[in-house]
Amino acid sequence: AATEVETSPGFDWARHVPDPRAGMVITEHACHQILREAGLAVAPGRLATSRDEAGQIALALGLPVAMKGISEAVTHRAAAGLVALDLRRVEEVHAAFTRMSTIAAQTGISLDGFYVQKMMFGQAEILVSAFRDPVFGPMVSCGAGGVLAELLDDLTISPAPVDRTQALAMIDRLRLATSLAKLNPPPDPALLAEFIARLSRVAC
Repeated sequence: AATEVETSPGFDWARHVPDPRAGMVITEHACHQILREAGLAVAPGRLATSRDEAGQIALALGLPVAMKGISEAVTHRAAAGLVALDLRRVEEVHAAFTRMSTIAAQTGISLDGFYVQKMMFGQAEILVSAFRDPVFGPMVSCGAGGVLAELLDDLTISPAPVDRTQALAMIDRLRLATSLAKLNPPPDPALLAEFIARLSRVAC
């Protein structure tokens, strides 16, 4: 889907974040809505505020799903015990909702709900991010994602925006690129490069 929609260079951030302020956290379900409207591919998902609603959303999306607790106060939800992955039955969704609700209550975390999202599977996980450097301005980065993100120092960073050719060069500089090339069949780096380039334009 990301390759079919051109990102508008005049993306209206003010419509999505009308009152930006220092330290502000945009929760994941809201962030994903912004990415969708910017023409970036995002796994489908919806916010659930009850156990039954979580089960209904999971069925509507198609199992398996992931569930993540949504709170502005928690940005590392896995460490807080507020992430459940690869839930393959409605009963597992219900149990995860109950378990994580209990964890939040016991630790004093106020939740907006649980983001129920279609579980996506692939050959590798890549972390793509954008940030503003105080000296160099908008930057975009890519590197090993998932459990490897904090284990490997495998990251490339570039001033934003980048085009597809520059994004491909960023991917090629990763040590992970050598491992990806050995997969059968190897993933197409052009799709990732397009995502990186589009995110870099939206960040700018």
